[in-house]
Amino acid sequence: MRRILDAILWIFIAPGDWVSDRLGVTQDQNRDLVRMLINSLFWIIVAVIGLAIWTSTLPIYQ
Repeated sequence: MRRILDAILWIFIAPGDWVSDRLGVTQDQNRDLVRMLINSLFWIIVAVIGLAIWTSTLPIYQ
């Protein structure tokens, strides 16, 4: 069960970790804040695109 939860958590924080690694941000440089900013922006964009796709399939827009 713990491995499943770790995998789910990793999916949500992976974009921020990846960008922080590529930028070379360390803990001293507030890595957590950079990761939180990137994760927030990434998941907001995913939600907006998902909602746009979903609403385009509604009968009112056909």
